[in-house]
Amino acid sequence: MNDFIYNLILTGEQGLTLFGTLRYRFTDPLATVPDGGVPALLAENQQIGVITAVVLPVEGSVSIPLLTGFGRVPLQGVALATAAGPITTVLGGTDPARQVFVQFNQITGNQIAGGLVWRPGEPAELVFSLLGFQLQLPF
Repeated sequence: MNDFIYNLILTGEQGLTLFGTLRYRFTDPLATVPDGGVPALLAENQQIGVITAVVLPVEGSVSIPLLTGFGRVPLQGVALATAAGPITTVLGGTDPARQVFVQFNQITGNQIAGGLVWRPGEPAELVFSLLGFQLQLPF
């Protein structure tokens, strides 16, 4: 199962701090990351002097109780990765009533950092920096 779950700390421009949860997974069965990780996924495409990147479709959801209520906002987007690891992930909300845009980069194996825009383009737009810690589920 390729579900990634992160506990989020969001900090707004005016100092507002919110907490939330981000969940996402790879949606293309061919894009499932093998045991060797992204380097194994790209091993057959390796060429000297060329950097190969792969675009992986992802879907997920974000929940920020003070913004979304107790429901989740569905997200869809892409992750861009190279043999060295993931570069960035970009997700946009698919619910027209609760628009959200999320972009983040992998800092370490279990930490992400980026930004979140709630209701982009509207007068009530909120911009947050994002820090996430991966939730480790027991097996």
